[in-house]
Amino acid sequence: MPGQLGFKYVYLAKHINDVLNKVHETGRPDKLTFPYIRDVWLLKDAKYSAVLDLLKDMGFVEESGVPTQLYAEYQNPTFSKKALAKGIKKAYPELFKAYPNANNQPKETIVGYFKQKTGAEKSVLDKIVTTFTTLCSLADFIDITKPDLSRIMGTQFEQPDAQHNEGSVTLLPITMNIQIVIPSDASAEQYDKIFSSIRKFLTK
Repeated sequence: MPGQLGFKYVYLAKHINDVLNKVHETGRPDKLTFPYIRDVWLLKDAKYSAVLDLLKDMGFVEESGVPTQLYAEYQNPTFSKKALAKGIKKAYPELFKAYPNANNQPKETIVGYFKQKTGAEKSVLDKIVTTFTTLCSLADFIDITKPDLSRIMGTQFEQPDAQHNEGSVTLLPITMNIQIVIPSDASAEQYDKIFSSIRKFLTK
C-alpha cells in the first residue's frame, strides 16, 4: 500500500466497504492474505491489497495475516463500529495526537493536516483524505475512550464503614451545595423570609 503509517490510502473507497463486508459475512480465516481475498472472497482486483495493508496498521491482522482479537470484535455486530474506531486510532496515531477528535474535524482541517505532513500532490492527497473519512463514516467513536467512572469517583459510592443491623437500609451519602444570591439592598424582613423558607425545606 502506498504511504507510511498514518498516511496510507486505498485506490478506491468502495474497496474498504467490500473488504469490511466480507469480514462481517464470512468466517475468520487462519490467515488473511491477498490470495485469500482474491480466491476465496473473489475480490480479484490487485488493488484490494491496499485495504489488507491498512487492516494491518489498524491491528485487525498481524503482519503474517493472522486475525487479531480486534478482527474478532469487528465480526460481532454489537461491537463492530467501536472496534473499527479503535483500529482507525491505531492506524492514524499522529493525527489523533494532534486532533483527539479527528473523526469530527471539518474536512478542510484534515486536508490541511495531511497536506502539511506529506506535501503530496492533489490526486494522492485526495486518496489519503478519502481513505480516512470513509473509514470514519463506518465507525462509532462514542464511548471508546469513555473514562471509568468507578475509578474516577473512587470511594465516593462505597458504603460507610459503620456496622449496620441486619435488615437495615444502607444510605449512600449525598452532598448538596446550595447557593443563594441575595440582593445587596435586601431588607431585614427579606432576609428573614429567605432563611425561613430554607428552614422549612430542610426540615421536610
